[in-house]
Amino acid sequence: MQIVLGTTTVDLFLSGLDHMPVPEGDEFRSDNFAFCREPLNLVLGGNGANAAYALAALGAAPSLCSALGRDPLGGIASDWLEEAGVQTDAVVRSDTDATATTTVLTDPQRNRQSFHHAGATATFALDDISTPYFARADQLLVTGYPLLRGWRPDGVAEALRRAHRAGATTLLDIGPAIDAPPTLDELAPLLPDVDHLLGNAYELRTCTDRSALDAAAADVMAAGARTVVAKRGADGATLFRPHAPPEPVPGIEVEVRTTVGAGDAFDAGFLYCLQRGAALPRALRFANATAAAVVAADDGILGAPDVPAVERLM
Repeated sequence: MQIVLGTTTVDLFLSGLDHMPVPEGDEFRSDNFAFCREPLNLVLGGNGANAAYALAALGAAPSLCSALGRDPLGGIASDWLEEAGVQTDAVVRSDTDATATTTVLTDPQRNRQSFHHAGATATFALDDISTPYFARADQLLVTGYPLLRGWRPDGVAEALRRAHRAGATTLLDIGPAIDAPPTLDELAPLLPDVDHLLGNAYELRTCTDRSALDAAAADVMAAGARTVVAKRGADGATLFRPHAPPEPVPGIEVEVRTTVGAGDAFDAGFLYCLQRGAALPRALRFANATAAAVVAADDGILGAPDVPAVERLM
């Protein structure tokens, strides 16, 4: 069983703003009011839900471990996931907290402002999940780590430990680098039970307080990481392994519609390929193509590709 532990949100996108509004009084003014050329777009979000949804689009049947409210947005998110084929038995529904939301404003230059309500994610914790759950995993991806406030670090450590000791392949994505990004001191005790550590270049540099990606990856490996995968957006990804030179895997050029969800789609493509026994460079190429397909989709992660679509891009 593939298990994805992470956040679930409903994302509201406001795009095509004629300018980025700034705070200016409590009345409508030209500074604080913006016209949008595009309609409001409501899509699935959250690192865990995005990765699980993209896995399902590829033909897997992942189990998502996450939290939603019992509100209309929670119902919408649950419907999206279940219709895609994601197992939601381990999605906790809160009676007291709303579904997490992220509202994203984007201007024509792709400058972004985001507003997040943590909702049910903030109170979600290991105690909400039955003890044997993680031991049933063949693969476990933990993602959205900084936002899993009720899990970090001990709950995540226990989930990884249970899965790894049962023979699962384990992956930890340390992003996004918001709220309180993890330090290397926080992550080091988790690394014995992590097979592949993932993060984008900014997240890895933030974690290690290094300005150079190679040095950041070296620090993470010195702390015990077996494999480090650095996601580099349009430039693809770089694979770092101890006692071996970095292995860059080029990205795939597409027309960019949105970058939200690209990193989660990458994780899904990587996980999917690993389960099928692919070598790491091949898995990263597949992951790059999966992310590129989402970047080129009009509806973000809801436009996640199937395997033939990924292979066409490759």
